[in-house]
Amino acid sequence: MENISLSRLMKWLMTAGLTLAVIAALLAMILSSLIDPNDYKSDIENAAQQKGIKLSIEGDLALKVFPKLGVAVTNINFSDGQNIAGHIPELNINLGWLALVSGNLSLTNLPIDSISLAKATLQYSTATPLPLQFDQIELTLNDLSFNGNDFNINLSAQVLKGLPLSFSSTAQVNIQDQKVSRVAVRNFTFVADEITLKGSVDADLTRQEIRGSVASSSINLQKQISTIQKHLPIFTPPSMSSNKALSNVSFKSEFNINPWGYSQYSHKLVLDGQTFDIDLSADQSTNQMSIYLKGKSLKLVDYLPSSAQSTNDGTQAPAAIFAPLAVPFMLWGGESNVELAINNIQLESFSVTNFYGKASGYRNQLRLSSLTADIFGGHINAVASIDLSGSTPSFRLVPSAYDIDLSQALLAMSNSHDFTGYFNMDATIEGSGANIYEIQKSLLGNGQFTVVTPSYRGVNIEETICQATALFGNRGSSPQTWSEGTQLNDITGNLGFINGKMLLTDMTTGTGNLKLSGQSEVQLVEQNYILNATAVLAGATSSNNGCRVNKRLQNQVIPFVCKGSFGANNNSGQSGCTPDQNVIGGLLKNSLLEQLGEKYLTAPDTRAPINGDSIQDALKGFFKKKLGDS
Repeated sequence: MENISLSRLMKWLMTAGLTLAVIAALLAMILSSLIDPNDYKSDIENAAQQKGIKLSIEGDLALKVFPKLGVAVTNINFSDGQNIAGHIPELNINLGWLALVSGNLSLTNLPIDSISLAKATLQYSTATPLPLQFDQIELTLNDLSFNGNDFNINLSAQVLKGLPLSFSSTAQVNIQDQKVSRVAVRNFTFVADEITLKGSVDADLTRQEIRGSVASSSINLQKQISTIQKHLPIFTPPSMSSNKALSNVSFKSEFNINPWGYSQYSHKLVLDGQTFDIDLSADQSTNQMSIYLKGKSLKLVDYLPSSAQSTNDGTQAPAAIFAPLAVPFMLWGGESNVELAINNIQLESFSVTNFYGKASGYRNQLRLSSLTADIFGGHINAVASIDLSGSTPSFRLVPSAYDIDLSQALLAMSNSHDFTGYFNMDATIEGSGANIYEIQKSLLGNGQFTVVTPSYRGVNIEETICQATALFGNRGSSPQTWSEGTQLNDITGNLGFINGKMLLTDMTTGTGNLKLSGQSEVQLVEQNYILNATAVLAGATSSNNGCRVNKRLQNQVIPFVCKGSFGANNNSGQSGCTPDQNVIGGLLKNSLLEQLGEKYLTAPDTRAPINGDSIQDALKGFFKKKLGDS
């Protein structure tokens, strides 16, 4: 009995299915005989034209009845006449039978069940030199609705001639009074090659408010940039000191946007394990934007150009030094304010701590109202203005430095430990250029500086003077041991910049009874220096515990010349500082003449001059003439 019932059911289903197929075929024949959709091509193209879209249907429109009622369109070209143009080889629109049968059709209750297109292309070009072309576009919209119900979006494409893209999401669209009032995209996933973004966006157009969040996966940005370069050769990836730089980048953003009012953005950026919080607010009504970035640490040395690149291509490294500073100001048409606060910035051989900067700008004019940081045991401050309106950026900088430990600074920057002390400086500097080398050559400025408790390890100047005194026949005693280097009195002087040189002038200092003065010239690009100094002994001894000084050396000017290099040109880490040999030679000659005169032209006991002998008188006159006596 059961087998008979099952057999009858199967026969009934087969009969019903065959009946429906026959009815659908008959309906398709009837619709095809009554309606030719190609008759509506011009109407569709004219309707698009009224909306500002140039539409050309070069293929056929074909009706489909089973399993769903719909229309298939082939070979469609479209353009907005400005930036967008594209081609769709095949477009399918499927309608829902139930919606058609109900007869309750409206803009919010469309009978559309799904839309799909395949192998489409889209070109987007603007005033920028980088137009975008999307190929192999595959799009499917299922359960399309404009009454707030969920429908699904699946999209895939290729960009830059082979780079894959995909997007999938659940969406909602509301239409009220024939206007879109709300668009929501929930739980979307966007994939571009190896970059994955996930999030949700909800736009309430009646309240002019867009809320949402976006989070990325871990991105090897260095690798991704190299991949883009293969598809876009004009794009050049940055060369950085570390091959691990930009290898692990991710972010999470939350935003509340009012396109015509106040907007807020909150970002958390993780850069190779370093976390930064970035808060941004923008007010369209006042045309003002503010950015605040804070972080605990930044290993900046990893992101600077490699030393090999800097050496081989010195005119370009680092190129466009002001470009990163200008980005937030130039992208925003109004006034911008940026604050940076980073606890520790690590460079190659030293760190900057407690860094804080505050800048503002309007288009091409930037103003640094505050920059403070702790470095080399001291503190630096600066204010500046930068003009980016011309072909070459220019700037005016007013820096100051306090209690900079020169032993730390020189060891870090030039591997030299000859000079110690605490440096203080105030200056005003102007310059222009696109990279650091152009800027160094253009610098003009002046200021004052002091070095507190300085010492020079390269030579003990008092020992040098006493050794010279011994050569000159000094009869006094001198210390048997000398300390390493020279402990100097505080150094004061003026600071200047011109033609790629830093000039240190009117420098004065001393040690013991030795008074020192001089000037130094530092070649910033060549990274070398020369110091011309003079020493004057203002007493009978070199110091309270020093050696006795020959009277001929007292108040005598003795020149010193110090030379050295720093930075990439510093090989040994040592500098040279020696007295002027010509002056020393002259003093030595005169001293020997004096000693000969005392020996041969004076009495051995009384040292009184010997009279009478014509030869002796002649020698005496000779020595007096040589010694400048009358």
